[in-house]
Amino acid sequence: MKRWLLAILLLTLTGCGVGVTETTGASLSAPPPDGSYNDTDVMFLQMAVPQHEQGIEMARLAEERATRADVRDLAAAIAATQSDELTEMKDWLAEWNQPVAYDPDPNAHAGHGGMHGSDPEVLEVLRNTPAGPDFDVRFLNLLTGHQHGAVELARMAEKDGRHPDAKALAGRIIKSRTAQIQQMGKYLNS
Repeated sequence: MKRWLLAILLLTLTGCGVGVTETTGASLSAPPPDGSYNDTDVMFLQMAVPQHEQGIEMARLAEERATRADVRDLAAAIAATQSDELTEMKDWLAEWNQPVAYDPDPNAHAGHGGMHGSDPEVLEVLRNTPAGPDFDVRFLNLLTGHQHGAVELARMAEKDGRHPDAKALAGRIIKSRTAQIQQMGKYLNS
């Protein structure tokens, strides 16, 4: 069942839908006046915002329901780190006069690998899992898939982005989420 849940999560992370909604009127195709960022930077942040929000909520559920102290500690560290990153990303989007929300149309950015920022079904699975050892295993499996999605998103930004701070954030995400994935693998095997 662990592999099945992970497979479903990874498949759901392959649907894109990033862009700008018609209601905002903003366009990602217009270059920034100072050239300091590009469409990839904006798309990365717009996709990372809901991804971080979901990760924070997953972590908060684990802080409340996980039975293992190491899992609760990991969850607390993830919530703190991702909260700080979330604030930073929203600040950049506001500074760039870009909307925080991305276009939910799955065809909006079909050429960007099909990734999107979050999957509400993952949260429902965790919300419906009672506290106990089963929660710990389910959380670790789902968060592993979630963090794989974050790494893939960050790799795109690191490769094709322009803004130095956004690219640096992408590099930190790759490093920290990869380490978390490795740590969670050890927890699942212990």
